[in-house]
Amino acid sequence: MHGWVEDQVWTAGRVATLIGREYHVSYSVSGATRLMHWLGFSPQVPVRRVAERDEEAVKMWKR
Repeated sequence: MHGWVEDQVWTAGRVATLIGREYHVSYSVSGATRLMHWLGFSPQVPVRRVAERDEEAVKMWKR
């Protein structure tokens, strides 16, 4: 999927990179964000979690 793993999200940075690759036009991340909003899309923010995260321990800590 344009060089990124399929399960990853479309961030504004990735959209700006793809626009540059496909159309040879330089877009900043903020410009790509504005363009996405204008087109009715919103950039996604990847969820960053440690692979060793213990969900049960997190639930207990939150309580």
